Amino acid sequence: MKKGLFITFEGIEGCGKSTQAKLLKNYFEKKGIDAILTLEPGGTKIGQRIREILVNPEFKGILHPITEALLYQADRNQHLKEKIIPHLEKNFVVISDRYQYSTVAYQCFGRNLDCSKIEWIFKNVVNGIEPDIVFLIDIDVETSLNRVNKRAENEKIELSRFELEHVNFHKRVRDGFLKLAKEKENFFVLNGKQSIEEIHKKIASIVEEKLSV
Repeated sequence: MKKGLFITFEGIEGCGKSTQAKLLKNYFEKKGIDAILTLEPGGTKIGQRIREILVNPEFKGILHPITEALLYQADRNQHLKEKIIPHLEKNFVVISDRYQYSTVAYQCFGRNLDCSKIEWIFKNVVNGIEPDIVFLIDIDVETSLNRVNKRAENEKIELSRFELEHVNFHKRVRDGFLKLAKEKENFFVLNGKQSIEEIHKKIASIVEEKLSV
């Protein structure tokens, strides 16, 4: 590999992207390719503190949409400077569970936020660093909510602030992701209702084709 490869996973709650991101890291490791797995928000120590605010159900209905978007950008800036850019410069494959497209889908579409208000921050934070590949794991909202509720029940954990949002919010987020996928050439949409093995096989096939270019 002549340079690092940047791969991100996107999708609504419970789509299975985190599972696929872990499988892809294992895929690269078996091939002897240096790879790291990270996430947004929370990929750094500072980001972990920001994540505590963003997912805390205590702040549902309190955290203003612009404040929320700015917190994500703060997390992303730290993430890029501390982890993503340094590893790409070392020719690593960087796999991130969420990146800037989640902000567009969740805050611009989900929150109905006019992103032109923070566009200058967005552009300066990302600064042209786009993923080589974006895997959008797509599922319907009913499946999404069923999965997160079942997981919370099985693991005896509290639902996050986003998981507690109204079904219409999740529908807007999904529509936002699908709109982005139609506009961006680096997106690959995968059916999240297929088996874990089937999805991983398709992802590996796409990655192999990319590596051979």
